[in-house]
Amino acid sequence: MNTQPSGDYLDLTGVCALLVEDNANTRTLIAEVLRGLGINKIFKADSAAGGWAVLQAGGVDLVFADIEMAGENGLEFVSRIRAAKDPHIAEVVVVVVSAHATEARVIKAGAVGANSFVGKPFSVSRLARAIAEGFANRRMLARAAAARASGPGGEAVEL
Repeated sequence: MNTQPSGDYLDLTGVCALLVEDNANTRTLIAEVLRGLGINKIFKADSAAGGWAVLQAGGVDLVFADIEMAGENGLEFVSRIRAAKDPHIAEVVVVVVSAHATEARVIKAGAVGANSFVGKPFSVSRLARAIAEGFANRRMLARAAAARASGPGGEAVEL
């Protein structure tokens, strides 16, 4: 998996995505867009509980989570992901999706640990940009953690 952007191209070969969305039409639409962007391994879940089961099986690199779902909502799901003891789950890239893209929701999504946010309806380019933002955000957070771990007087890390 090489998620480094090359010019205007983001190589998503080998990325495994999980779509957690209660609307079947939206799941299908996002899956088709992801296939068009080069992501061929896609799991779908209609609830946070189903999504959690897929995450625990391992191998997921990217999660799309709808905010408005019955039971555990998308923001609660993102919080659970970030609190996971397994670093492969806790550090997965998460893009939150919502038909109600208010400033408050975008802020709340970031506060619970989302790497990016996409409002519905969305364009293919906006979805691609959200994926690129999500992977870039994860790399930035990893660099910041490495800088903190080096402690005072440690080696400077470019953010």
